[in-house]
Amino acid sequence: MDYLTANEMAQIWNISSRMVAYYCKAGKIAGAMKKGKTWLIPAHAEKPVDNRFSTNKVIVGDNPELQGELHKINRMDSENNAVYRANDIYKNLGLTRETLRYYEETGLIDPQRNRNSQYREFTFEDVSRLMSIDFYKKRGFTPLEIKELMESGERDGITSLSRKISEAENNIRIQQRILKRLAETKVFCEYAALSSKLFTVKELPLYLVLETFDAVSSLNDYKDRVLAFMDLQEDDILSSLVRAVTFDQTGYKGTKMCLVRRAVKKVQAGEKTYLESGKCLHTVLEADSHDDSIMEKMFFAAYGWAEEHKESFKGVVYIFIRFVELSGHTERNFYEVFIPLK
Repeated sequence: MDYLTANEMAQIWNISSRMVAYYCKAGKIAGAMKKGKTWLIPAHAEKPVDNRFSTNKVIVGDNPELQGELHKINRMDSENNAVYRANDIYKNLGLTRETLRYYEETGLIDPQRNRNSQYREFTFEDVSRLMSIDFYKKRGFTPLEIKELMESGERDGITSLSRKISEAENNIRIQQRILKRLAETKVFCEYAALSSKLFTVKELPLYLVLETFDAVSSLNDYKDRVLAFMDLQEDDILSSLVRAVTFDQTGYKGTKMCLVRRAVKKVQAGEKTYLESGKCLHTVLEADSHDDSIMEKMFFAAYGWAEEHKESFKGVVYIFIRFVELSGHTERNFYEVFIPLK
């Protein structure tokens, strides 16, 4: 019987000699025998059917030919000694010059410098790191947070992802509150554009008075009488303040600022104070922050309406600031005014 070596049979079957040796060792070639270190195969032996391949999977671990190919593919990256310039990074990774410099400043990457030109030179390791940074950036991590992950060497990715999910959910809640306030302010502005200086009868919701102080300019009272009752992450000062002005038919008698909060119902226990709620004469006014004539104009206009409609007041007017237009060094305020009716 004529015999061929593994190398000779590999050329006939168009596979690697390693694969032929694997078939011989596995007993898949009838009549194959080993002489020293060389496998001898009958010249007319048929090529074995490789059952490691199927329509659903390829078993790589026991297949020396595939292992060799994978090693070759991996070597293409691991032995890549190419050097890239900053322009290559901008063009091929979609990063801006400013972003790349910021990553360097924060220590996320540290490219080498060319000894002669001092230009930055990026290895494929740097490129891989930049793509990893982008992976985390697209999931909401800031560059500083990514650096902390790098320095901590944290292996538990689920912990950092769970933490980021909680952050994102909290940010969504904050943005939803902001969206609600923006929508409410927009509705008021649209209403004010149609109803400025017009009188209507409207219900004033129930407001609990948390604190009072003399004037909006009493800045030294803010720490104890305003900030102490507010969540500064959510509440703005202007929207929490109401000016309460007392009056009778002869004119204004007094004024004070009230820090208020919307309430659902009055609580009888304790000494809680509320604004006069219920049916009110309602109007919208706008004026520069330094316009002192607005109160006098409103006084005469309100009494004129009361005489015409045979109504009388409880002697207090509540003035809310609902919107502020910024212009130069002054503001134009839009006020919502409620005058409780008897």
